[in-house]
Amino acid sequence: MRRFLLPLLLLISLPAVAQDIPVPEGNRANLRQAPPRPGMGDLDERARALFAAILADEPESATAMFMPREVFRAIKGISDPDGLYDRIVRMYANDIHALHASIPADAEFVRFEFSGHRGWVGLREESNRLPYWAQRHSYITYRSGGREQRFEVRTMIAWGEQWYITHLSEFRH
Repeated sequence: MRRFLLPLLLLISLPAVAQDIPVPEGNRANLRQAPPRPGMGDLDERARALFAAILADEPESATAMFMPREVFRAIKGISDPDGLYDRIVRMYANDIHALHASIPADAEFVRFEFSGHRGWVGLREESNRLPYWAQRHSYITYRSGGREQRFEVRTMIAWGEQWYITHLSEFRH
């Protein structure tokens, strides 16, 4: 189970080229009101890749769905964003392993579904230094044995027009 964690951490933990990255219009600190919520974009395709990584028990194949380190650094206004980032990456890998153990091997991806639980997160609301759209309690639906089932994607954050997972399951302190 842990054999996949190190490659995932190495892949995601590569140092950022620069601490300050270009900030998309919809995440700028000077916004006084929420911009339009981004659409789904390529989310269905990336959710399909996440599902394949879960079936294969290969967290390192699911990095496209997880928030990149340099984006996390840009958003979070805490003293050690890398420490928190490393922790949530480990949680993500562990969640993938747990889902692998619970989803039948014959399961097929059906769709990604946004829930109605979303909101604009302003400055300093979640220890952030930049605002963002958050999407909570979304689902990936799959089919196995002729019936549909689903699992929760707990928290996603939009960076520009792209949605990224920050918590696949409930955040544990």
